[in-house]
Amino acid sequence: MSQHEFDEGPWYKQFWLWFMLVPLGILVLASFYLLYKAVTTHDGVVVDNFYRDGKGYAVRYEEDAFARNMNLQGDVHWQDQTIRVALSGELSPLPELMELLIIFPTNDDYDVTVNLQHRGLGEYVGTLPDTVAGNRHLQLHPLNVEQEWRLHATDVTVPPTQPLVLLPKPE
Repeated sequence: MSQHEFDEGPWYKQFWLWFMLVPLGILVLASFYLLYKAVTTHDGVVVDNFYRDGKGYAVRYEEDAFARNMNLQGDVHWQDQTIRVALSGELSPLPELMELLIIFPTNDDYDVTVNLQHRGLGEYVGTLPDTVAGNRHLQLHPLNVEQEWRLHATDVTVPPTQPLVLLPKPE
């Protein structure tokens, strides 16, 4: 058997060479693309009340506990671009301004903030700056007050077809 019997042409025309190199090249390009996306995108999608405690994170529950102690509840009525919140509970005095966060679960670019003005008797009204649709989390908290508290609703389909109830997180 001579060397000439196995010679099938130049190396760059061999099928098995390209069969092995093309997938490796695709993987290298995909790795660089994923590295670029990991470095350039912001992954701050968690909207809650965290603070650093040493090297770990801890959740502050004081706001939820205060809302539970005051028996606070918010009834949200959604009509087109107008949002009305009826706040009930033992809170006195009522805040003049509140903020409703409409949180997209996976991308904070789609979060919407609605400022609500007090209209009297615990009723607050605000207007949506953008059209919002899909599955969201809602978080209501007062602005410019001494005692902070918050109310929540999770996995809400927006815009809702019936009134929503916002409650403090359970213990």
